Amino acid sequence: MKAGAGELTACVLSGGASRRMGSDKALLPHPQGGVWLSQLVQHLRDLSLPVVVVSRHASHQQLLEGWSGVEFLVEKPSGLGPLHAFGQLLTVGSQQPLLVTPVDMPLLTPDLLNVLIQAWQQNPEQAVVADDGERLQPLLGIYPPGDPFAMALRDQLDQGDLRWLRWLERIPYRSVQFSADQLRNFNGRSDLAALADAR
Repeated sequence: MKAGAGELTACVLSGGASRRMGSDKALLPHPQGGVWLSQLVQHLRDLSLPVVVVSRHASHQQLLEGWSGVEFLVEKPSGLGPLHAFGQLLTVGSQQPLLVTPVDMPLLTPDLLNVLIQAWQQNPEQAVVADDGERLQPLLGIYPPGDPFAMALRDQLDQGDLRWLRWLERIPYRSVQFSADQLRNFNGRSDLAALADAR
């Protein structure tokens, strides 16, 4: 079951510095074609979702120019981390629930994303967060608009607290378990061989 564009918007967080990788992770070649960022955006578009990419990198905007259903939002100010970047979209008064994904989980598939969507659709008043069996992976989740979600986020950011897990303590959510391999973050050059093996 696909989520329609009127129900859910996807938010790709792609503004990191990629220091451990040594080059921009979003622009690394993906085994299925394109680069990590374009492959993830294509997966989300395959689910009929409108996509907003939040990034400080002009190269990401250039890559996505002309893509139907894809918007680019400049991260301002940059370098404050993923929760602050996400807060540019999940604002007080916003109406759209947001499926958030990080750009550095290149093993995500449309099927996995659809499992997350279906779990959220069972109770759209709660957030759903991916769990790899050992810990929560809150950068892969679906977050409803309105209170208490946006208000709690705004209060926390105003206090200078940028910890995503601390925000989860303040909102209603449930976890959805996936295999650790499916949710693996690829952060360093040594991880790339495992990506090739996975495909």
